Amino acid sequence: MAKTNWKWVIVGGLVAGSVINAGEWLLHGVLLDQRWTAAFAALGRHHPGWVVMIIPPNFLVGLLTVWLYARLRSRYGPGPRTALRAGLATWIIFWVIPTMAIVQLELFPNGLLFLVIGGGVINAHLAALFGAWVYKDDAPLAFD
Repeated sequence: MAKTNWKWVIVGGLVAGSVINAGEWLLHGVLLDQRWTAAFAALGRHHPGWVVMIIPPNFLVGLLTVWLYARLRSRYGPGPRTALRAGLATWIIFWVIPTMAIVQLELFPNGLLFLVIGGGVINAHLAALFGAWVYKDDAPLAFD
């Protein structure tokens, strides 16, 4: 089993987190913004704005995605197929399960929440592919 190169996990994780943040901004901040505003208004609440609350956790999700990819490389080999496996796990853990829990609360329209899950499948897989593309097992960083 190859040793995990933590420096590259961090670099790849920051790349993956950036991809996730860009995708979440596009999905929630642009495409679904009016739907979220209406959904919160129906609850008698003001739309809180998602940017400050979601950016740091998305970088952690990116780090975990690249760490998972690094761990899966020893079993499945490097490359996009392994990255997509890591992306699938990330999507299930961080998009499907929490969103399905929210569906049960009946706070937001189901259609809106399923759009979140659908957008997340693209977001998680793109983040995994970009993060895996950056990750190297044995290469030193330029500033090492």
